[in-house]
Amino acid sequence: MSHCNEKITKPCISPRAASIPPHDTDNQRVIIHVKDVNDEPPYFINRPLPMQAVVQLNAPPNTPVFTLQARDPDTDHNIHYFIVRDRTGGRFEVDERSGVVRTRGTDLFQLDMEYVLYVKAEDQNGKVDDRRFQSTPEERLSIVGGKRAPQFYMPSYEAEIPENQKKDSDIISVKAKSFADREIRYTLKAQGQGAGTFNIGPTSGIVKLAKELDFEDLRQPHVYSLVVTATEDSGGFSTSVELTIRVTDVNDNAPKFELPDYQAHNVDEDIPLGTSILKVKAMDADSGANAEIEYLVSDDHFAVDSNGIIVNNKQLDADNNNAYYEFVVTAKDKGEPAKTGTATVRVYTKNKNDEEPKFSQQVYTPNVDENAGPNTLVTTVVASDKDGDNVRFGFVGGGTSSGQFVIEEITGVIRLHSKAISLDRDKYELNVTAMDDGSCCVNGDATIHTSTAVVVVFITDVNDNKPVFKDCGTYYPKVEEGAPNGSPVIKVQATDEDKGVNGQVKYSIVQQPNQKGTKFTVDEETGEVSTNKVFDREGDDGKFVSVTVKATDQGEPSLEGVCSFTVEITDVNDNPPLFDRQKYVENVKQDASIGTNILRVSASDEDADNNGAIVYTLSAPHSPNDLDYFEIQPESGWIVLKKPLDRERYRLKVYASDKGDPPSTADVDVELDVVDRNNKPPIWDRTIYGPIHIRENVTVGTVVTSRETYKLEAMAQDKGYPPLSRTVEVQIDVVDRANNPPVWDNTVYGPIYVKENMPVVIEKKY
Repeated sequence: MSHCNEKITKPCISPRAASIPPHDTDNQRVIIHVKDVNDEPPYFINRPLPMQAVVQLNAPPNTPVFTLQARDPDTDHNIHYFIVRDRTGGRFEVDERSGVVRTRGTDLFQLDMEYVLYVKAEDQNGKVDDRRFQSTPEERLSIVGGKRAPQFYMPSYEAEIPENQKKDSDIISVKAKSFADREIRYTLKAQGQGAGTFNIGPTSGIVKLAKELDFEDLRQPHVYSLVVTATEDSGGFSTSVELTIRVTDVNDNAPKFELPDYQAHNVDEDIPLGTSILKVKAMDADSGANAEIEYLVSDDHFAVDSNGIIVNNKQLDADNNNAYYEFVVTAKDKGEPAKTGTATVRVYTKNKNDEEPKFSQQVYTPNVDENAGPNTLVTTVVASDKDGDNVRFGFVGGGTSSGQFVIEEITGVIRLHSKAISLDRDKYELNVTAMDDGSCCVNGDATIHTSTAVVVVFITDVNDNKPVFKDCGTYYPKVEEGAPNGSPVIKVQATDEDKGVNGQVKYSIVQQPNQKGTKFTVDEETGEVSTNKVFDREGDDGKFVSVTVKATDQGEPSLEGVCSFTVEITDVNDNPPLFDRQKYVENVKQDASIGTNILRVSASDEDADNNGAIVYTLSAPHSPNDLDYFEIQPESGWIVLKKPLDRERYRLKVYASDKGDPPSTADVDVELDVVDRNNKPPIWDRTIYGPIHIRENVTVGTVVTSRETYKLEAMAQDKGYPPLSRTVEVQIDVVDRANNPPVWDNTVYGPIYVKENMPVVIEKKY
């Protein structure tokens, strides 16, 4: 039992004892509380799809651009939102609880650039296993810098209307979303025929019927292909969507016969059953099922087929009914409700008196199980003589036995004989005879009539073997990740040793427990297994996917066999390397020695094996000579000094390439700023200080002279290996002209640890 809310049901139970009369009953109300179990995954309710948004080019950090919205039918859900894959370089983040997607960083967004995020919602109260929670499938969120065209709520629209739809009635409503929050105007244009048949409300988007329709009018199409355009006011963007309107036939025409009266003359009374007597024909101006006609007759002596051919359904008798039959034939279409037309039929018969016995059918096709025993009933042949003679049965050549079969002379019952039975063939063909005795008339035995029929006894297979996958243990198929839906995987084969339908095998996929839908499909006739989704080796699908195919024969009851095997999802180089920073900026001491590790760049690749193995290379697009000073270790990403530094700044570019075929590559800029080594001695403000005159009796500590400006150097150094640092010059101006210079609170400040990539903040004090 699965419920998404706690429900209360109140059935009425009526106990009744066997000895109490039916009218002596009593009712008791029972309240059953059904508690919810967290067994439903969340799902996104954002519309329209796919998810789209815009971001202003100068949007500051934490600017909301989109809100993810998910629902979970369970009562105790705890929905959290996540970015699964970030293709924006970290320009956005999502609030885990509210689902609000906000901007990050202070860099300007580029006009018309698409920033792509893959997001999901997760119910953290609904565990799948120890490490996973119930979640939505990944959804793609497209964010464009600046502006983008309106988006319709559906990728295409379809409607179906009957031909008797009223003029000016509403057909369908289309709706588009403006990312600029502008009013939208809708226009409608026909592709091909049908211009002017429909119109659209310019502001409402409601499509109406402008002309009356007639499905039978050859000048009017049955399918209208239209294009709806949504345009933003004040010269904004526009977008279009296809609208297909199909007109269906209404059953507004009744069948009509070509003639009001049909006649057939000189029809022999002894014609075989099912003999064609005459043909009637009716027409219907409608289409499809409304024009499909079936015929009916009012006299059960006759039958009529779908082509209007009337045959005798019973033996005709010229001695009755005044030598003719009169009945009504009806033509009925298959509309809802159906319409009918009628005509009169007269059949005039002719009498004869030279009848031979007639079998009820010329070929009998009974079935006998392959394991049938002695005296088993096979069939009964029936023959009658119109003259009233008695009929006796036998086999051609005389006698009442043929092989393992015997026939009763009076009744026509055919059985297996009473000895041991061995039915080792697919069928047995028997020729039986029916002979009259002329007892109907005086001297009737002077002419004896004989007729024959064929009895084909089919030996029915017994369904006692189930399908078997003989090669199941050799199935080790592979499929590439990213292969399109419907890609072939493997062809399986099962065999069944039974015959006929008992040996006919059909294939199906066995759905895994707790799995919605199947990841593979199989052709029920050929056993060709194909993908039913696009696999992602780095996503939830993983490296291997199990599949179970079932083979079912067509016996009653059916038997089945199964084959389970594993499909390997092979890797495709579909993920480029991704650096952990958008740009690397580093200070390098001017006196750094050759071979020093200056900076380590790092990139990651989600692919496997060579597709995820990264090699680094170095270039200097701004100044090729910069490569004389640095080199990069291709495996580790360390940038190493090759030559003593002699400039203030070096600008490099690092490329990270995986080893896929073809390889994927990413690049990042590296800026190295050279800082001075401490090779300059302090410089006095003046060449000569003085003469300075001091009284002979001044106390110790008296200020003799002072400076107005102090220049200091501050250094910030990280704890990496090797450590990296940056220095800055600090100038202190003494403005109060006091006799005492500034005094630091501490001799040494620090070390002070600051996270890398922190924004610069200058605090001014007045």
